[in-house]
Amino acid sequence: MGYKITGMGLICGLGNSPEEVFNRMCAGETAFRSIYTFDAEPYAQKNAGQLRPEENDRLTELFEDEDRALSTVRHAAFQALGKTLTAEELPIDERRALVLATNFGPMETMQWCWQERRDTQEIDSFTFAPANDYVKRIAKALGCGGPAVQLSMSCASGAAAVAAAWDFLAAGRADSVLVVAYDTLSDYSWCGLSNLKTITIETMRPFDAKRSGTIFSEGAAAILLEREEGSAAALGWVNGVATGNNAFHLTAPRPEAEGSRLVMEAALKSAGLEASAIDHVCAHATSTHANDETESAAIRNLLGTHASEVTVSAYKSQLGHLLGAAGLAEAIISILAMRKGISLPIVNLDEPDPKCMPLKVNTNRTEFSHFSCTLTNSAGIGGNNASTVLGVENAGSSRKISLDGKLYLRNMAWVLPENVGNGAALLKNPAWTEYAKGCNEKQASFNPKPYLSSVKGYLDPGGAFFLAACSMALEGVQRNGIDPRRGIASATCYGSSKSAFTFYAQFLEKGSRFASPMVFPHGYANTPGNLAAIEYGYAGPHTVLYGPQNVCEALLFAYNRLQDGTAEEMLAGAYEALFPAAFPQELQVLNGAIVLRLAATPAPDDIAVIDVESLATATTPTSLGAVQQLGSILRLINLA
Repeated sequence: MGYKITGMGLICGLGNSPEEVFNRMCAGETAFRSIYTFDAEPYAQKNAGQLRPEENDRLTELFEDEDRALSTVRHAAFQALGKTLTAEELPIDERRALVLATNFGPMETMQWCWQERRDTQEIDSFTFAPANDYVKRIAKALGCGGPAVQLSMSCASGAAAVAAAWDFLAAGRADSVLVVAYDTLSDYSWCGLSNLKTITIETMRPFDAKRSGTIFSEGAAAILLEREEGSAAALGWVNGVATGNNAFHLTAPRPEAEGSRLVMEAALKSAGLEASAIDHVCAHATSTHANDETESAAIRNLLGTHASEVTVSAYKSQLGHLLGAAGLAEAIISILAMRKGISLPIVNLDEPDPKCMPLKVNTNRTEFSHFSCTLTNSAGIGGNNASTVLGVENAGSSRKISLDGKLYLRNMAWVLPENVGNGAALLKNPAWTEYAKGCNEKQASFNPKPYLSSVKGYLDPGGAFFLAACSMALEGVQRNGIDPRRGIASATCYGSSKSAFTFYAQFLEKGSRFASPMVFPHGYANTPGNLAAIEYGYAGPHTVLYGPQNVCEALLFAYNRLQDGTAEEMLAGAYEALFPAAFPQELQVLNGAIVLRLAATPAPDDIAVIDVESLATATTPTSLGAVQQLGSILRLINLA
């Protein structure tokens, strides 16, 4: 069955509620204004989709001890829950889960830490505290006592979060799920995205022949997702979901956006619908030449002859590109458009690019138009893809997830300070996954090249560890190019900190023009998982969990995809590469990677069998870091 949306919240440059934002879009307004939270003078584009200054001031005053990202999360989440915004915490509901989604997470807090390092040569634990327990902190503030996760799938994060929420409901682990996607703009992100040449110096023109790039925005979007039997009225329905990876390139789409076509097709399949059921597509439409042209091909290839009957929207033309919040904000606008029977125009589409046509687009004005089934497409750096099927009625399939099953461990591999290898030995040597003072220094000379089939010009240590572990876990496996039936689930608490810190230091020391566009994408927390998908052709279901949280959720994602048949095999693992300069001295995290190769059916040479029910209840302290936590969990859960 589908799951109903019973609450929605949104704050961005166009307004501080879904209705206000939608009405301003109907009036043809856009979110762009002069950048005011950091110095935009070095950049050609000095406008962005920033919050209105008065809204920013209001949130700063109400949440004076929190960074801007968390204050926007609170705003959108309280709206979705039907609550008046307050600094007080909400009562805990043990059956309400939380899914957060973001590109950059608490980057404002991390920049405070990194500036403190430069000013005082150390980072105070008090300064770092808001970032160190981000998931738990937000869950407590929002009254979510069920499972709580944060994922980072670049600009596909918002849509991918809906897929994670679907799993919690389908497995009976929650009665409702609060989904919140967010990002705020900073000089760090603006510099990096500018240096990648993605930002236009003009304005956004999706599908237009004169388009020259995107303009990024900030804000937060939230929905409350519930079971059909709940008493609350439905604002709309999530009838299908899917995630994937291009398995092609960090920043370029596959020809004809084949990864996007596959993920949209998978979302339709999860809804039990044919392409002919779709009467509207909410396109990712970043206004870049490569994305819009290839995405148009993907939509045509998916819909076939039906494409001429399906309207296509490009809400970024007015919202700007909301980064991690984009997919969820666009889903909210899609729900309102369906409920109101209104088709919004693509603004600034003056000269449709023949390479993007024929698409059925509205270029003139807001029109009344009835459509009841919308397919969304989201994509992001790293090759991340996600799609949702939204409707005004419940048209979803009856997919459920049983947690009384098994995961069959084909192989496992690790890159740890005390040992590098694969097989069952790690299960017999728990000391290898224990942090000891000075242990991480043993990995300083680790060379991933013997494990890789392609030349890498640059790798963050986390990427080196994870790629090598994936290679060893896949020992003996025949690789057949890009395979949409094999996927990856990974987890990291602290991400790719050396690359992120290095880019920020370059920005401060050399100036924005000379901060490396090669280093920047490797500073994304999700890049090691994405590089593995690219290196080994794993284009199937994909997720990256980012932040201190229960890494069992990565294994459960793998199990869910194996059980529902969307994958034949999954890699699931954890990586850490904590860079000492980027964190307080007292933070102790085991660097390295552990990767499990998992299947849904037994084989004679399986290393172990994992009891999934015990996996769903296993926990260890999140402060250990994802690698040490996964090692501890493997000793706690039932293995046969």
